[in-house]
Amino acid sequence: MLRFIQKFTSGRVCWFLLFLFSASIESCALYFQYGLNLRPCVECVYERAAVALFGVCGLVGMLMPAVKIMRFLAASGFLASSIFGLSVSIEHYLETVKTGFGATCRLKADFPSFLPLDEWMPFMFRPLDTCGPLDWSLLGLSMPEWIMIIFACGIIVSIVFILSQLVRTTPRYDRYYR
Repeated sequence: MLRFIQKFTSGRVCWFLLFLFSASIESCALYFQYGLNLRPCVECVYERAAVALFGVCGLVGMLMPAVKIMRFLAASGFLASSIFGLSVSIEHYLETVKTGFGATCRLKADFPSFLPLDEWMPFMFRPLDTCGPLDWSLLGLSMPEWIMIIFACGIIVSIVFILSQLVRTTPRYDRYYR
């Protein structure tokens, strides 16, 4: 099974699908923001950045999928962004279910100085609202719950991708004849 996954990740289709998944999730986020007028909070913006990193990892994997180190780098970046996204989405969920006087999330994103996404692409990465209860749900789950599921699945898939890179590609027949 891992050899099949290794062969699948050795082609450009796998990494293109990861890029396409990232683009579709980002498109949904923009539809929620501009179509349904759900203003993003700082946690939403961080989750969008983690999903954008999925796309970057897909592009890295598409560059040279036949080179094992490139596949490993792309899968490792996919894992790192999934872990970061899951931690942020858990915080986001906890902020939305908090009881008491309003939410405590910030209105300013803290991106690093070398990567100010909120200044480069404010239409996508500038927080416009505080975390609070959401009116949107699908199949009984809120947006942060769906995002937690997406990132948890991303962790599982990226771990499988990394494990598949450690499998030997050609069988060793010499051990049978000793």
